[in-house]
Parts: sequence; C-alpha cells; structure tokens
Amino acid sequence: MGTRVGIDVGGTFTDLIYVTSDGEVVLDKTPTTPDDQSTGVMTGLGQLADRFGVSLSEFCAGLDIVVHGTTTADNTMIEMNGSPTGLLTTKGHRDEIELRRGFKEQIWDPAFPPPSPIARRRARIAIPERLDFEGEVVQPLDEDAVRRGVQRLRTLGARSIAVVFLFSFVNPAHERRAAEIIREEFPDVENISLSHEVMPRGPEFERTSTTLVNAYVAPRIASYVTHLQEKLRATGFGGPLLIMQSTGGVMPPDYVSRRAVTLLASGPTGGVMGSALAASRAGVSDFVTMDMGGTSFDVCLVRDDKPEIKTDWNWRYRYYIGLPMVDVESVGAGGGSIARVSQGTLLVGPESAGSQPGPVCYGRGGTRPRSPTPTRCSAISPPKVSQPGE
Repeated sequence: MGTRVGIDVGGTFTDLIYVTSDGEVVLDKTPTTPDDQSTGVMTGLGQLADRFGVSLSEFCAGLDIVVHGTTTADNTMIEMNGSPTGLLTTKGHRDEIELRRGFKEQIWDPAFPPPSPIARRRARIAIPERLDFEGEVVQPLDEDAVRRGVQRLRTLGARSIAVVFLFSFVNPAHERRAAEIIREEFPDVENISLSHEVMPRGPEFERTSTTLVNAYVAPRIASYVTHLQEKLRATGFGGPLLIMQSTGGVMPPDYVSRRAVTLLASGPTGGVMGSALAASRAGVSDFVTMDMGGTSFDVCLVRDDKPEIKTDWNWRYRYYIGLPMVDVESVGAGGGSIARVSQGTLLVGPESAGSQPGPVCYGRGGTRPRSPTPTRCSAISPPKVSQPGE
C-alpha cells in the first residue's frame, strides 16, 4: 500500500490526512489562505513533512497519490462572490433563468426575494439563432450579434461567459462557433462555459442554470487547481492529483477545470463517503452524517451503507444543478459565520469571517463577531501543530 494524502480545503481551515505505507494515519490542519488556497495546502504538507523530519520535497516525492476535496465552489455560491458572469442565449430565452419553471421556495410569501443573479439582465444577451429538436438549423447563427454581445459583456466587466443555445446538446455547432468568436473578441476572458459540454441534455431552464453556475465558479476553481498542481510538481510530487466530485467519484484537474460545477459539495461529499466506510466497518448501515465547517453546515442521510445520489431536481444555493450529486444539504451557517443585527433581528451567515483575519475572537485584526455556534474551528487562534511523540 502506497503513501497517500487526503486534503479538504474549507473556508476557514485546510485539513489533511496522511496514510503511511504501514497504514498509520496522521492528521493535521492549517488556516486556509483565501487569496491562494494552494498556499495553505502546501503549508499543511510542510507541517506533515516536519513531523516526520524530512523536507517538503522529500515528503512530496514519496507520495503515491493526492486526493483533494474542496468547498471552494460551495463557499463561492454561499457568499455569491464568484466571477462576474455574462450569458449568450437564444433570442426569446433571455429570461429563462428568472422564470425558474415557476418554482419558488416560499410559495406563501409573495414578497420572498428572488435569488441573487449570477448574470444581471443587462448581462444576458439574446442572439438570433435557432436549431430544431433534431439539430437542424432553422435560423443561422448571427455572428455579428455574437460579436456585439461579447463586446457589451466585456464593457460590463464580465470575466466569464456562459453560452446556452436551444438544442445545442443535439448539434453544438452554434455554441462552438460562438466560443471561437468570444476568444477572438475577448482573448483574456477567464472562462467560456458551453452548455452542451456542461450539461448535454435538456430541458432549457435546467441547462441554463447549471451552465451559469459553472461559469460563475469555474475561474476560481481553475486558478486554484492550476496553482496547486504546479506547486506539487515543483516540490517533486509525480503521482496523480485527483479531485473529489459531487457524485462521490474523483477526476483529474483538467476535467474539473472545464466542469467546475461538479465540485459543488466536493468537500462534504468526501466526508460522507468516508463516514459511510467508517460506519460500515462499525456495523452501522443507517445514519446521518454532519459536517460543521467554518462557512456551512452539511448533513446527509445514508441508508444501507449508501448515500442517495440524486439525478434530478438538485437545488443548491437557490440554483438548479442538472447533474448527479450525493444528496448533501447545506446551510450557510458555520463556525465562522458572521453574526449581525438587522432591523432588530439577529442574523447569522451566510458571510463567513474565514481565517484571515478571522472573527474578532481570533485576535488577529478582525472586527466582526463570529456566531456562537460551537464547531471544530472555534479556537481563538489557529490550532497547535503537534510534534512527533505528542
């Protein structure tokens, strides 16, 4: 059995588990570094190396595999601080994302607000084009309209663009040509999400929502994964880096950079899969997993040793995700969630203090109070790193 490291990057702390070739399990953690989360990961690996009295390069060169779960996509959606996003869509379908098939979370509250928009209406551009249900061209793609739309999105400050054309999952020609035009008109765009690649099936609202979420979280995911892989290679790690997906499986970085939406609930899903294995070995087959992090609180129901994987009607952070997902329910109230009073009402979350500078109780320059919820991340200062023999 080779040496393995599992990494879970949360909004506040980065947790690591190291399994030696002899089967020994070693745990460690370090504060997450929000500006570049790969820095926190490498710091954690350095702490593990120190515990075994070797250099970081020696430690990484001896690893056979690194498996990584992350809450980056989830925290982005909880705090709605993703990349400024624009949408190119078939004329007549500009407001598909707001109609939401008439779905409303609070049906008895007429004043219940809509979800925060990923793409404002002015950043949703209607493009004359049309394919029928067999993929035959009914109306050719208006390339001039695409160019004007891209120029407008660039002026509006968009850094990521989603393209959702009717029946593109049958014939992707129009979406592919639109992507070529985007790269010509906007060469420094951070991400182009094509709906036929993100969710290659109908219906339209579901595909639009899923593609917009992908475009919103992809730049941050891609930047992080790229930096992490480069740093691991630079330290001598030659094995595979695998990223946990929302289905409970793992995929290489190149794949998840294109379909970043599959990383929603990545970290919590890893916890569910590990809990299922531990419970199975303990003879428990029906249970509920709970994961309290710094930004969110996640729960999952497991029956007969297996968590449910939902393939339809997956709503995450008020957006529909049309992909298979382990059924993890998350709320934006974690150990680092900011407590505040608004109009006489105490509110907690979804904004999180994170680890830098953290809430006021950390004594590191933060000015806002953390919620009083007791969690694994509630220490006043970062956790002490134990030394060998402790």
